Amino acid sequence: MMDEIHCTCSCGKASFVVTGPILCRIRCHCTICQAANQAPFADSTLLMAKHVPLDRVEHVQFKTFKEPPAIQRGFCRSCGGLVMGHGTILPFLALAFVPVARYPREVQLPEPEMHVYYESRIADVDDDLPKYKTTASLFTVLGVLLRAKMGRMGRA
Repeated sequence: MMDEIHCTCSCGKASFVVTGPILCRIRCHCTICQAANQAPFADSTLLMAKHVPLDRVEHVQFKTFKEPPAIQRGFCRSCGGLVMGHGTILPFLALAFVPVARYPREVQLPEPEMHVYYESRIADVDDDLPKYKTTASLFTVLGVLLRAKMGRMGRA
C-alpha cells in the first residue's frame, strides 16, 4: 500500500488525503472543468473514489453542476479553489478526480495520457497526446481505468 499523500488547496485551509494508486492523468476540456478550474482545461489525476476518502476531507463544500453522472466538485470554503471531484460514473465505478496542482510538489505524478472533451476546447493544444471528443472521451477513459485496475489486480 502506498503512503498517504496529504493534499491542500492554494490557501492551505481545505485538505484531503490520497490513500491509493493513481490510475491515470488526463486533461479535460469540458466546459464544467474549464469553469471550475478557471483554466482552459483541467489537468487531473483519476483514482478509485475509495482512495480519496470523504471522511478525511476538510473545509470543502461540494457542488453538482450536471446530472448524470453526479460528479460532486469540492471547493475550498475559504479561497473558493477547486479541491477535488468525487462521484459514481457507472453503477460499478466510483472515481475521484484530483487536480495536479493539489498535490505537494515533491510527489511524482504520471505524465498526462490524453485530452478529453477536446471539442469544447478554448484553444488548440500543440502536443502529441491523443485528443478525444465526447463519446470517445468516456469510452477511452473507461478503457484506461479498466486496464489500470486489471494491471494492479494481476500484481497482487
